[in-house]
Amino acid sequence: MGSGETLDNFAGKISSMAARYTGLGSALEDAAMLKKLLDCVPDSLYAAVAGMEQFCDLSMLLFEDALGRLKAFDERLRRRGQAGSERADGQLMYTAAQWRARDRQRGGARDDDDAHSEASGFGGNRRGRCYKCGDHGHFKCECPQMKKAPAPERALLVDGDVEDSGLL
Repeated sequence: MGSGETLDNFAGKISSMAARYTGLGSALEDAAMLKKLLDCVPDSLYAAVAGMEQFCDLSMLLFEDALGRLKAFDERLRRRGQAGSERADGQLMYTAAQWRARDRQRGGARDDDDAHSEASGFGGNRRGRCYKCGDHGHFKCECPQMKKAPAPERALLVDGDVEDSGLL
């Protein structure tokens, strides 16, 4: 399979080869066509081939079924943008500055927010922000501006007569 060739084109070549075999009086079995297909797929589809080899009985698998599985896997890779976890420019990971810029584009962390940490995972104020006063370092339940009201006095309820309870 060529580098610019699609799965459909390559499958068409294998199918035409099977038609020529039939024209010569012999039949090319699905297992032979499947072996040819799986041996010639590009490296980006290797995970799909390995999965089919592990979980399917290749002697019973039809050529069209295997082609459909490969096409579905290829389509999923194309929707994700690139094969594997690589980005379009070949880098595997973002730098810290690229990550912050990506977050800002998506509406995530802002530069004035101390909540994001440094590349090591530490830094910033790890306690959080108070929803009452807006300061960092404590939560609303620990806010010095929150003054707890004294507990209300409660009356004791007694069932029945007071004389029966033995309290008087």
